[in-house]
Amino acid sequence: MTEYLLLLGAEQFLRERSFAGGKVVGDFQVWTAIKNAKYHYNAYFDFCLDADPLNYDMLKIQIDEYKAKGYEPKAIVPLNDWTLKVANQLNATYGLPYLKQEVVEACRNKYKMKHLLIQHGVSTAKSKMFESLTQLKLLAKEFSFPVIIKPVDFGGSGGVYLANNLKECLDAYSQSQKVMEKYADVFKVSKNEFLIEEYVESDDEVSVEVLCGKDFHQVITVTEKYLSPKPWFTEMGHVVPSHRYNDIHINKLAIDACKALGIDRGVAHVEVKVKAQDLFVIEVAARPGGDAIMDLIESSYGINPYGLHISMYLNNDVQDVYIFEPTHTSAIAFLKAPLGEIKQINHPNISDDNEIIRVNLLKKVGDIVGNPENWSSREGLVQFTFSQLPTRKIFYHIEKAKKLAKRIFDYGDCMHD
Repeated sequence: MTEYLLLLGAEQFLRERSFAGGKVVGDFQVWTAIKNAKYHYNAYFDFCLDADPLNYDMLKIQIDEYKAKGYEPKAIVPLNDWTLKVANQLNATYGLPYLKQEVVEACRNKYKMKHLLIQHGVSTAKSKMFESLTQLKLLAKEFSFPVIIKPVDFGGSGGVYLANNLKECLDAYSQSQKVMEKYADVFKVSKNEFLIEEYVESDDEVSVEVLCGKDFHQVITVTEKYLSPKPWFTEMGHVVPSHRYNDIHINKLAIDACKALGIDRGVAHVEVKVKAQDLFVIEVAARPGGDAIMDLIESSYGINPYGLHISMYLNNDVQDVYIFEPTHTSAIAFLKAPLGEIKQINHPNISDDNEIIRVNLLKKVGDIVGNPENWSSREGLVQFTFSQLPTRKIFYHIEKAKKLAKRIFDYGDCMHD
């Protein structure tokens, strides 16, 4: 039998380095799954199953078909929120290690997540679940404005809105419903359950990547996050490491959150709001962070976090001694063009800019640029590397990306250099 690692969600943009992570953990082929794979084949992987990575039945048919041909899955590893449940179900079917079902449920359902965090004394904002306008109107009386309205089971800042009064609260619910109507069936998540949540007034936010195993948790790094202007909460940039990466209080809170939810396998992604000396867990995900945060960690620390994540799906009993020390700063900024229709896209010469690692453009001529509401409203990205480690919160990468965006996206009224 030829053994392979099946990485679900690896076909997602900005998770390409998961292939390299799979290659470092052992002598296995590294496979992924893509719906209609022959038209969307990713040749970086050793093989692509022709199946929707969110569809258990389609995946099982493909796995069984190739098992009959001599190919055996060694581990089925989820890399994003959407694939957690199906990976768990498949691992259970084939007798492979997996997270407990209740852990997956807690990490996908923000209401259950908040309940467990509070139950275990982990600092988090007050929130309540609702399914109708009537329920929201009643619950709003229990909160002081402003508040956050968000879906119970979604990600990428989709459907997350700030509301300063009751009218805005009801409008935010309507907008969030529209987002879920558009995406819920695609990602196989709930479209009717939402949260009203206390708003923590602070622009400082970090995420913590925690390596989780049986009876051990170790922080890999802390990422500084940069959000779009209110009332939206789209992540517009990241810096690895944050100048707070050795903060013992942040690190302990992230580990406590993982323990509260029972995460004992893989790399977990913990989002934390920082308000002066107070810390609040926003959300916890039982998978590696997105938005190329893993790429930034690999650049700064010289270790592929996907490899660590995958290794815990093979065996989470043994903790190797890891020393996570950054040698330089890595950053990413998402390009945001002015509102309007893109008339022309320029490609300014950046070959001599040693700080820029790569630029990816996500929009084309004729596209309409909207507000920075969620992951889908970005026009591109720029990845940077800087020689010095940060000692404070920096905005250099954000400002540099803004200037580059002005040069790239042309609206016809003027030409840029």
